[in-house]
Amino acid sequence: MPLLSSLLKVQPGLKSTILPLIPRPTLETAIQALAQSAKRLREAYPYSNPPGFSQVHSSFGSTIRPSEQSTFGHTGHTSSHANPSGMRDSYIISRLRPHVADFVASCMSYLPYFTCVPSSTQLSLIPPTSQSHLATTIQSLHKDKFHPSETFLFLSAVTKHLIEQPPLTLSQLSPLILGRLSEDWKMWVDKVDELVNRQGGMFGSETVRSWERGLDEMAAADALTVSNEMRSVRDSWVSKVGWLVGRTIVQHPMDEI
Repeated sequence: MPLLSSLLKVQPGLKSTILPLIPRPTLETAIQALAQSAKRLREAYPYSNPPGFSQVHSSFGSTIRPSEQSTFGHTGHTSSHANPSGMRDSYIISRLRPHVADFVASCMSYLPYFTCVPSSTQLSLIPPTSQSHLATTIQSLHKDKFHPSETFLFLSAVTKHLIEQPPLTLSQLSPLILGRLSEDWKMWVDKVDELVNRQGGMFGSETVRSWERGLDEMAAADALTVSNEMRSVRDSWVSKVGWLVGRTIVQHPMDEI
């Protein structure tokens, strides 16, 4: 994507010729690329075992091994005294910065193929670079190819990788990607709502149950900067299409005051 962006910046007239010829990447390819980028980001952290690890279950129903467990505090960031070697956060951040940029670029490169946030919204959430405009153009070419299950799996993969990062890493990632990710999740809920409640579409019971389990797991994550967003997404999903699995929002007495 960066190479293509540079080419089209120099030769913008090629856009209408080249973009329709680019094949849509498979979900497997996208998820593998995200996993590799996230692995490099985790390995850039100066400690093999950052403090505060807790076991996390992935949105795909598998359990993360102890060596891959996430490390979250209560706020999504940490302070220097939490680092066992005494290294300053500023030093750690300087090591992480290029890998944070790589992970964000990887996410932004694939998001247009698997999500459906309107172009105007997308451009308001990420800096107006040539790559963001290219992503918007690609998305417009695939706007009629919405696959709810693929979108769910892709967004779950991105969200899981955020959840698995140490607090300090997450504090660097959140301003760059969490707003866009949240909008993509909300749009996914709205699209499923439209397909089910307005167009009479249906999904298999196991598919819907897997969505329910995944949303619940992400909403319960220890990384509050992510789980707070996902709790809102989960509640919206339950409110709009939770009836597919016999689930509704429970109103507690305090909620009605």
